Amino acid sequence: MTQPQIPDPSIPREDCKLISCVLPDDGSDKKLLQALLHEKQITRTKSVSCLGLAVLAEARTKYGELPEPAMVRLVEVIVPAALADELYDYIYHKANIARAGGGTLLLGPLMAASPHALPDDVPDEKA
Repeated sequence: MTQPQIPDPSIPREDCKLISCVLPDDGSDKKLLQALLHEKQITRTKSVSCLGLAVLAEARTKYGELPEPAMVRLVEVIVPAALADELYDYIYHKANIARAGGGTLLLGPLMAASPHALPDDVPDEKA
């Protein structure tokens, strides 16, 4: 029987939360990630392309069939727990979630995360 791994105490940890949002595939994810980096200095983010269904949208399909999925962007942001509510509101407004078809936003717990910083000489991605 193997022993469970004990986290290395030399690795700095902080209480964090995970903000997830589903955005339309219209470039708003890149604008959001750029704003988080340059305005809030948030570097622990990712955006992936996936298929999504708008559960509240009117969909006309045959009985027993699902509506046609659409390409969306799933954006995940790891934030310090102390700033989670503030950054949730910031993301809500910056990503324009309130617009028609603007997406959805979720905030949940995250056990822990390690700080991460890229070297200074790594160029930013083009928006």
